[in-house]
Amino acid sequence: MYDMIVIGGGPAGASAALEGASLGLRVLLIEKEMFPRYKPCGGALSERARSYLGFRIPDEVIDAEVSRIRVFFRDRCAEISRSERLSTLVTRSVFDEMLVRKAEEAGAEVLLGRKATEISEMREHVRIRAGATYDGRLLVLADGHTGILSRKIRRGDGITGVCLVSDVAVEDTGDCMEIHFGEADMGYAWVFPHGSYLSVGAGGLNSSKIRGILEGLMRSRGFRGKIHGHTIPLSGPSRYLGGGRTMLCGDSADMVDPFTGEGIAYAVRSGQIAAQVASEHLSDGCDLVEYQRRCKNEFGDDLRASFLLARIMHRFPDQLFNIFMDDRSLLERYIDIHAHGLSYRSFLKWLAPRAPAKLIASMISKMV
Repeated sequence: MYDMIVIGGGPAGASAALEGASLGLRVLLIEKEMFPRYKPCGGALSERARSYLGFRIPDEVIDAEVSRIRVFFRDRCAEISRSERLSTLVTRSVFDEMLVRKAEEAGAEVLLGRKATEISEMREHVRIRAGATYDGRLLVLADGHTGILSRKIRRGDGITGVCLVSDVAVEDTGDCMEIHFGEADMGYAWVFPHGSYLSVGAGGLNSSKIRGILEGLMRSRGFRGKIHGHTIPLSGPSRYLGGGRTMLCGDSADMVDPFTGEGIAYAVRSGQIAAQVASEHLSDGCDLVEYQRRCKNEFGDDLRASFLLARIMHRFPDQLFNIFMDDRSLLERYIDIHAHGLSYRSFLKWLAPRAPAKLIASMISKMV
């Protein structure tokens, strides 16, 4: 009998397994793929994500650290350059395998290449079928946004977008991230330097339009590469993070920044919180509803504020994006969200009195 079974070996599941094993729990991590496995992703780690990890990322896992970002809105460009690091670029196959190995080193048992197909919740434990049968007192479900098991448990249908990405081999990737706004609905395109290759991608609501945006960007730059895709939740965190003996983490609980599409920071932290609550539940009977309360207190409101910002910016793109391009202080302040962990809630409160239209300012003030 395991104390905690984790399904999914991405950042959420691996972080839950690592934290749980570090707290002395008997942990089993089940992942359907063999590692390393390819994961389509821009691979940009925010400073918040790095701070959540709680350990130094090995040099061999880091592709690049950038201190310059170019922001494009149609034919306009603004560049932000700082003396400090703004973002860390990693290849997800390498990064995810590192997290799983760290969980294993901490004492978690890891089963790769085993697909969990069934969950049965008993009175005193949870039974998982993944080829063989495994029993655990608690379950952390981190099988992703489209995971069959989490979709059976998660309530409601939020807004779902699509991300398409291509890894393009080039001789010189440069040292600057590019973000392109103005074409994708509730999204953007990007070019991120990874040392030996560029991650070129686009994300948003309309899948056929997103493909056209990405192909147009690649064609204009002479890039060639295979395009991979995945869906992404864009409506903020699900209101249902678990029940019974189960807790949902990361993408499984829709914990993705609706404005930037970043999910690694929230995946890592939600996995850690789930393991901490699991430990407290097993030691002193802490109610598992505490997991939902802690997630909401730590970043639930922030993700909802991000969703609000995304809706406002993409509803009034010409007015608001042009203002951001004209007023460097707005752009600098926004970059602080990624670079220094500024909350979206704080950003919106700061932005409201500076908004150009009283209607938009009133909308922000009422919804923050």
